[in-house]
Amino acid sequence: MRTLLFVFASLLVLISAPVVTAQDEEEPDPGANAASTLPEASLFGSGWTQSEVLSPDIVDRYYFEMSPDVFREGAVGVYVGPSGSRAIVANLLLTDNRVAVRTSWEDAGELLSGLGRRIDEDYERARELEVTDPPIGCLEAKRMEGVEQNYRLPAGGTLCAADDDSLLLVFVFGTVNELSGVAASDALIETMIAP
Repeated sequence: MRTLLFVFASLLVLISAPVVTAQDEEEPDPGANAASTLPEASLFGSGWTQSEVLSPDIVDRYYFEMSPDVFREGAVGVYVGPSGSRAIVANLLLTDNRVAVRTSWEDAGELLSGLGRRIDEDYERARELEVTDPPIGCLEAKRMEGVEQNYRLPAGGTLCAADDDSLLLVFVFGTVNELSGVAASDALIETMIAP
């Protein structure tokens, strides 16, 4: 009887103990300056909404980390559109450290790759995109294009060095303003940069 009472009391203690999970960890906030320059959903066309604004750390935890030595702050807008279309826009503000410029490009390239890891790319098209001129207003660009594996939506992403202290990344799944793939992500980048 004593043993049974001990087991019962132990179970009560275990059940009442707080359980800490990954969801309980405090999520970083998006940077206010970076978030203030994210586009309005109307830029994407009729029927689009901005569902949330997040820290880039949350968007793809396994491929990207907002290193304070490289990035001052960042924000990601998640947009939902008609016919299942989706878009992600990231604004990453760099530190004044000159070494951070190259490191930030490599880190942001990992974010682009992470967002595009579920797309099937055409090898020839990928090689073509490597030598394509950057969108208007970008000093340098990196792109991905293909078809999303689960929902079979056309997908395209563009990483743009807009100036010496910020990077823009747009990834589109589906269509935006009747464009898809890199045509859609490039067009959004150019519209965001235009004066």
